[in-house]
Amino acid sequence: MAEKKVAPTKKTDKKSLHDEIYKKLSTALGSYKGALGEKKFEKKIKKTTKLFIESVEKAAKKLKPTAAIPVKKPVKKTAPKKTKKAPAKK
Repeated sequence: MAEKKVAPTKKTDKKSLHDEIYKKLSTALGSYKGALGEKKFEKKIKKTTKLFIESVEKAAKKLKPTAAIPVKKPVKKTAPKKTKKAPAKK
């Protein structure tokens, strides 16, 4: 699966990222909602989402866009081919 690089730069991007992560976590861990209770579950999901987004932002800052450096291909030096002359007919 291809990896997606997400670097939230605007507030709207950050908010949409927060909503997306929140929904995914709450659906994935929905079975624990009954054990923890509604309020505790919501608080813990919000905290986890916040921590996750902070780590994504730190990782995005560490990534530096690098310019593609062209690779120089070595030039092969070819020696001229020696051709054999056919022997002269007598």
